[in-house]
Amino acid sequence: MTRLAAAAILIASLAACAQLQGVLPLSKGRTALSEGVRLYDDGQHAAAAKNLQSALDLGLNDRERADAYKHLAFIHCANGRTGPCREDFRKALTADPNLALAPAEAGHPVWGPVFRGVKAEAASFSVGLKQFDDGDYDASAKSLQVALDRGLPPKDQVNAYKHLAFIQCASNRVAACREEFSKALTLDPALELTAAEAGHPVWGPIFRSLKGKK
Repeated sequence: MTRLAAAAILIASLAACAQLQGVLPLSKGRTALSEGVRLYDDGQHAAAAKNLQSALDLGLNDRERADAYKHLAFIHCANGRTGPCREDFRKALTADPNLALAPAEAGHPVWGPVFRGVKAEAASFSVGLKQFDDGDYDASAKSLQVALDRGLPPKDQVNAYKHLAFIQCASNRVAACREEFSKALTLDPALELTAAEAGHPVWGPIFRSLKGKK
């Protein structure tokens, strides 16, 4: 073997080692996720939940996080904890908005309806924001209210109430505008408007007056 060939092999080996070192920290999360799913399939829900949470703590990519939260939701629903089940489905859909259940999973009598409800609330919320951006305020208000009625995570509730306030102010319904802003600020007293939002001649001053009272 020539010196040039030996040097090339050495460089390639060092590069492979460097790449492996970069991958290993992430593999800890994936290993715990795989073990959690295996334990779930074996019916060992308590042990599965610990491994799935460990995987999340160690670090996962978005698709893996969605899978971990999905299985945590299954475990909660299977044990009659509908609230945490719904919340973990929300986290799963936040990580992967395109998440869908397999036919066998979707047909489950407990978590199937819960997942569909969470998926529907996320869809209504996204549609409502798009309708607002498109200037279709009446349709946006309906979609946002539907999303709130179905249930949203606190952060999305704040955003929904904020946009409902914008819609009310844009229609010169000042009292209703103040009420929606108050709901948003009750949920998140630290809420701030973006520079463009704060500069609006109608809702900007109303928001600042309410913010000053908090």
